[in-house]
Amino acid sequence: MLSLVESPSNTLTDHPVLRAILDPGPADRVALVVEGGGMRGAVSGGMGLALHELGLADRFGAAYGSSAGALNAMWLISGHVEAGVPTWIDPDLNRELVDMKRLFGKRPIVDVETLVERRYEELAPGLFDDVLRASTGFHPIATDVDTGEAVDLHPEITDPVSLRLAIRASSTLPLLAGPPVELGGRRYLDAGLSAAIPFQAALDDGATHVLVLRSRKLGEVASDPTGLGGRLTSRMLGRISPAIARNYLTRGRREGRDEDFLAGHDETSRAPSILQIRPAPDSPVPSRLESDTEVVRGGLEAGREALLAAFGEG
Repeated sequence: MLSLVESPSNTLTDHPVLRAILDPGPADRVALVVEGGGMRGAVSGGMGLALHELGLADRFGAAYGSSAGALNAMWLISGHVEAGVPTWIDPDLNRELVDMKRLFGKRPIVDVETLVERRYEELAPGLFDDVLRASTGFHPIATDVDTGEAVDLHPEITDPVSLRLAIRASSTLPLLAGPPVELGGRRYLDAGLSAAIPFQAALDDGATHVLVLRSRKLGEVASDPTGLGGRLTSRMLGRISPAIARNYLTRGRREGRDEDFLAGHDETSRAPSILQIRPAPDSPVPSRLESDTEVVRGGLEAGREALLAAFGEG
């Protein structure tokens, strides 16, 4: 395990977020935030694996995740990260999860329900009970279908059934992964429609130090949809909810504001202290629906290397 004494002076370990992780003060409230992004989640999955390798998985009071980021946060705090992260590069599992040939079938193209309700427990027996017992609070973020707002589903999680529903709610892409998921009398969809980088929930809960695991490289940003494809998609989303359609059409602007806010906190003197970890600029990052296992593997390793480098390791 790392210590401040062992860490080289030319690494990021002088940053207040990493110092709070390595040697927290009595008033420090340290949170982990994990970005989503479909198969890009392999990148933040590799970062979670590196935290586990460094013995730092339990250094956070709360872990917030959007979509694929919620899956990675769940695996990390459960203690089963070594069973969970390799799912990103399991070709058989990925073929089962994502199949474009199901476009006109009964099963969705992205079968999150089968993954969460059946396959995860097969991979790691006791997984969901271990998440509920974890010292780190689990905060999956989802999008309320009626309002379009980002919602922290932590208060709704009381048992393994509600936990699985919350994970599915955070990761259910409209038009790709089936209908909205109902939990606590509300309907929810993928967190990427409202908070792809769910740092605001951590700040609202009073976090003083936030480590943000990013699946995008620096300079890679979302843009508002344009053209015929964008209009058709927004029209179909409007049948689910006008609020969801509006979110889709303004995605680039909303995420741009988030990027500006996070960039403004990259200076170590600003409070609350926020540190983003991103893959190297020249590293491979998979697309949202990437099917090439080697590209996904490269993204996972890029995330792992980026996190280790931040702590002066690797």
